[in-house]
Amino acid sequence: MNLQFLALALCLGAGCGAAEPSAFRGAKVAQAPSPVAAGPGGGSAAPAPMQIPEQLVIEGTLAVEVDEIGDVVPALRALAEQAGGRVINEVVTGAEKSWSAQLKLRVPPNRVDDIVGFLAKRGEITSKQITATDVSKQLFDQEIALKNLRTTLDRLTELMKQGGLKIQDILQVEQEMTRLRGQIEQIEGEQRFLKDRVSLATLDVSMSRKEGAVTVAKAKIYPGIRGAALTLVDPDGRVRTRYGVGFVVHTLLRANTLEVDVFQKERNAEGTSSRNALIATTGGAIYSDFLGGGRRRVLNPYLGFRLGYGYLDDHKFVIQGDAGIELFKHRNAVIDINFRATGLIGRTSDLALVTGAGATFAF
Repeated sequence: MNLQFLALALCLGAGCGAAEPSAFRGAKVAQAPSPVAAGPGGGSAAPAPMQIPEQLVIEGTLAVEVDEIGDVVPALRALAEQAGGRVINEVVTGAEKSWSAQLKLRVPPNRVDDIVGFLAKRGEITSKQITATDVSKQLFDQEIALKNLRTTLDRLTELMKQGGLKIQDILQVEQEMTRLRGQIEQIEGEQRFLKDRVSLATLDVSMSRKEGAVTVAKAKIYPGIRGAALTLVDPDGRVRTRYGVGFVVHTLLRANTLEVDVFQKERNAEGTSSRNALIATTGGAIYSDFLGGGRRRVLNPYLGFRLGYGYLDDHKFVIQGDAGIELFKHRNAVIDINFRATGLIGRTSDLALVTGAGATFAF
C-alpha cells in the first residue's frame, strides 16, 4: 500500500474528487455538497442562509476628571469586582498629591453602562470611545477549521492502527499528524483568546483631578488629652489611687509618643498637702498583624514600652510596659484606652498600674 493510495482514500472519504500527487498535501477535507431542495418549477431552490449568533468584542477608553482620585479609585475597583469583573492594571501617580490614575478593567459586557454611569456621577467624562467588533464569522471559521483538522487527524490515526505500512510511510504519517496537532493547538489558542475578549469587555480609564495637582493635608503631629489613674501596689500608708490629667503628642501615631500625666496631691496625716505626682515618658508601640495590623476603624490592639521621669515623694526613673486598644481610629483622630505596668525607681521604689483613656487629633 503506497502513500498516494492512502491519501486518495482519505480524500475520497472526506468527499473530494481527486488526490494530488503528494500524499499529505493532497489529503484535503472538504464538505460534501448539501442536498438542494426542489424549486416550485422542479428546479433547484437556493438554500436559506445560515444565521450565525453575534459575538461582540467590546473595548473602550474613557478620560475622567474627578474631585479626589483617592476616593474614586477604590470605589471603581469595588464596583468592577462586584459586577463579576476585575482590575488587571492600576497605576496611581502623585502619591499624596493624587495627580492621576490609569486603570484597565475587564467587566461583563452588560455592565459597561454601569461603569460609565458611575464615572459620570463621580466626575466629568471628558473623552469616551467605545467600540463593538463582531467576531462571530472568525469564531465560526475557526470551528469549521478545527472540525476538518480533527477529522483528518482521526482518519490518519485509524490508518496507523490498521498497520501494514512501511517504515517510511509511518514516519511521514506521524509527521503529518504532528503538523495537524500543531495547527489544532494554534487555532484553539486563538479561539480561547477571542472568546475571553467576548466574555469580558476591556475598558481603559484615565483619571485626573479637576483642580490639578494639589497637596492633600497630612498630619505632622497628633496632640491630645488624656485622663489617668495611678494605683500603687503597696501604698504603705499613702493614698492607693490618685487621679490626674495629662497631654500626649503622637509624632507618627504609635511609632513614637510623648506623654505627661499630672496626678492630684496627697493629703498627709497633718492635713497638709504634698506635691503633685508626675510621670513623663516617651516610647512607642506596635500592632499585631494577626489582629488587623492597626488598619481597622475600631478595636486595634497594641503593645508598647516606655521610659521617662517620675515624681512620687521624690525623683524617680520610670519604666512602663504598655497594652492598649484603639476604640476608634480615623485619619484625623484616635480614641484609645491603655494599661501600663509601671516601675518607679529611686531612693524608694514603687510598683504601680497606670490606666488611662485619651483622644488625639491631627495637626
